[in-house]
Amino acid sequence: MPNNTLRGALWMLGAVASFACMQIAGRELSGEHDPFAILLFRSLIGLALITPIAIAFGGAKNVTTRRPIGHCVRNSIHFIGQFGWFYGIAFLPMADVTALTSSTPLFGVALAVIFMGEFLSLRRFTIILVGFLGVLIVIRPGVVPLELATGVTVLGAFCYAVSIIMVKALTRTEPPLRIVFFMMLIQLIFALACTNLQIALPAEEEWPFVILVAIGGLTAHYSMARSVQLADASVVMPVNFLQLPLMALAGFAFYGEHIDPYTLGGGALILAATYLNITSAKKRQLKAVD
Repeated sequence: MPNNTLRGALWMLGAVASFACMQIAGRELSGEHDPFAILLFRSLIGLALITPIAIAFGGAKNVTTRRPIGHCVRNSIHFIGQFGWFYGIAFLPMADVTALTSSTPLFGVALAVIFMGEFLSLRRFTIILVGFLGVLIVIRPGVVPLELATGVTVLGAFCYAVSIIMVKALTRTEPPLRIVFFMMLIQLIFALACTNLQIALPAEEEWPFVILVAIGGLTAHYSMARSVQLADASVVMPVNFLQLPLMALAGFAFYGEHIDPYTLGGGALILAATYLNITSAKKRQLKAVD
């Protein structure tokens, strides 16, 4: 359906907003807790929240699967990606983290074309490159320090792109609620193994951020699963570019991080590329229907 592209883009926009909330909450928690502890808090609370929802809207079929290996592999890769993201949040400015993770759509488009057989026209390829040019304008190569946090964040971006493509494959047989349920369950096991329960409990004033991380994780990944279920990943993934101007503004508003003309100019290119990518795909679907 022609409207599926727009619906998929709107679901991905919901994922962007959820990830933005997670990033702010993760920044608040990173001073006292390492990434594995934050992932443990997120998965534990997330599992407690998603289990009754999954059962209420699908019964046992949402908490059982015939593809356990697919879920385990996908969540192993995604767990590394989430660790890289939270690690970057702890050591880099928010705009820099978001700029580096904005490489995710490029990785994702390449993977979707190679492994999912999605069509990549010259127009779509050019639009995506324009979006990435906006990212480069913001970070200006050489400004982001070449340090461990930078490399770990880029690795996380690549793993997250692989994870999204695997979600696209899983949605052929797995409903979004089941995907999110097994994500929380499997990643809770990983987090328990990595922390060995040697963690400090959140302070009273930190609990709102812990809950925000957990709820953001649920809504982000449900929205993302719905998005790639409705539309090609190579169409909706560039919506993630919107995180860059959004988080640059959040960094300025909450942490006093400077926004310069390069951020504004690059953000404008990112917004334009995202809009053109979605409208181009919608026009192509309308022609196919005609």
